[in-house]
Amino acid sequence: MTASDKTALLQSALFSILPTDFFEKRIKIVTVKKGEAVMTAEHFSRCLALIIRGKASVSKLGLDGKRTVINTLREGDVFGMATLFYEEAEFPSEISAESNLRLAVFPKELIEEAFCASPEFAKAYATLLSQKIHFLNKKLSAFSEGEAPEKLMRWILSTANGETEFELGCSLSKLAQMLGIGRASVYRAFDSLCERGLIEKNGKKIVILKP
Repeated sequence: MTASDKTALLQSALFSILPTDFFEKRIKIVTVKKGEAVMTAEHFSRCLALIIRGKASVSKLGLDGKRTVINTLREGDVFGMATLFYEEAEFPSEISAESNLRLAVFPKELIEEAFCASPEFAKAYATLLSQKIHFLNKKLSAFSEGEAPEKLMRWILSTANGETEFELGCSLSKLAQMLGIGRASVYRAFDSLCERGLIEKNGKKIVILKP
């Protein structure tokens, strides 16, 4: 474990609760090249993974055979909770490296020990799990309700997470896939929101004018 790995642990809302020496000799540092799969339906581990460096996409395969990107994971994000304690035979989505990734991987047994060692850690885990549930509920609304501008506006608000401006972390083509609409519809939806004075868009920077 390098100094930057330890810094990532100390900055994590979940893993900073316990001292780094609790994890230091037990976690596995993994690197994944851009474009490679991190976890798939058939190939996954029962573990939690913290992104130390890089970016990954989370996607789902629909009944029509098309893959839809539903989330982007960045440095400091944690994934793997869906199957950590739920004994499902398949991982519910596919996680792929959008850039070269460096991950800290925590096996299930180590997380169980952390629960026993610290009630504060267990509470932080439950909080993170609740946040993910709310995130998914917002995504479901964005994907299933309203016309393209309304879907886009809900996605913008959920992605901004209370901030009034942010930068798009994906291409418009991937955003169209996430929202289940055509790329041309995304362009028109952005134009509509800008014309209505709800947002401003300058390149990848989006400013929410009326939260």
